[in-house]
Amino acid sequence: MLRRLRLTSFRCHPTIELENLGPRVLLRGANGRGKTTLLESVCVLARMRSFRTRLVRDLTQHGAEGWRVEGSWADEAGPVRLGMVWRGNGRELEVDGRAGVTVEEFWGRAMAVVAHGGDTAILEGGSMERRSGFDLLLAETEPARLGDLRQLREVSRQRSALLRQPRAARDEWEAWTTKLGELAKILQPARQELARIFLPHLEEAHRQLTEGAEKLKVTYQPEDPVPDSGPERDRLWEQERERGLNLTGPQRDDWDFKLGGKSLSRYGSEGQRRSACLAVRLAELAVLRQRRQRTPVFLLDDALKELDEERRKAFWRAIPDECQVLYASAHDRPRKGDSWVILEISPGAAELREE
Repeated sequence: MLRRLRLTSFRCHPTIELENLGPRVLLRGANGRGKTTLLESVCVLARMRSFRTRLVRDLTQHGAEGWRVEGSWADEAGPVRLGMVWRGNGRELEVDGRAGVTVEEFWGRAMAVVAHGGDTAILEGGSMERRSGFDLLLAETEPARLGDLRQLREVSRQRSALLRQPRAARDEWEAWTTKLGELAKILQPARQELARIFLPHLEEAHRQLTEGAEKLKVTYQPEDPVPDSGPERDRLWEQERERGLNLTGPQRDDWDFKLGGKSLSRYGSEGQRRSACLAVRLAELAVLRQRRQRTPVFLLDDALKELDEERRKAFWRAIPDECQVLYASAHDRPRKGDSWVILEISPGAAELREE
């Protein structure tokens, strides 16, 4: 559970501090007042990335030279204080006041699941969107895979740069392709295992949201194995050199969503796609609790759009009582029966409201 959050020069907030946060927190306010920014900052601490932008500098308040986010957590793994600082030339990570810690020391110390309005990109976007989302979950469930995924990005980048050269060297290509094959043998079985664990939770979450009226499935689609040697390896070299592109490797894997046996992205309604995305987030929550024996913070950013009242009620029922929820919304009221802390948010201010 997140206990305390402090931001400095982070987007629209020159400085703001939230304390004594309970299990249910509603962040309310007009659009553009900084509600989503607070959720974003929690995500930055938990996942070392924003769910809104890939550019760290975009998080800096206008006119500032950098930003700082600090948060205090207490969950099944015990209490921890985390901090992240960006000064324009790189980030610095802190754990319990100790600065300069490594990514490996920082990663996984806090956990969060995020549901937001842009989630349908995992259905409507390209394979990179889906792969990135599931790889994030893989790294959260198996922190050792974080290093493998970072290596995969670097190897893919190096191979792409090599293949763009007019006269790519075969020996250099061989070295990078061998490394790509090694990573494939680690990551593809790990992704397959994640799919096996994830699917039952996804089906159950979707059943709860739709009362079993629709059947949602996700299937992991791995790329063919990287050839180790022989004629297939030679053909791959010729094809990649001719086209100047990566044509193999786990960076080309995909995940396929079907509803009632049909492509969800192609045939699903807006409400069906939104329900599927929320089921994905509920399944992530369940997988993390199962695999890590910890309960993540659930961050919701106006995530219930396009849902009818019955599915909204079903969604709230599906969230475990022990899961802390931070919900940002300009209009929604808290669910009756829950005890909510209601904070009215504006740039640099969070005022407690009674309702």
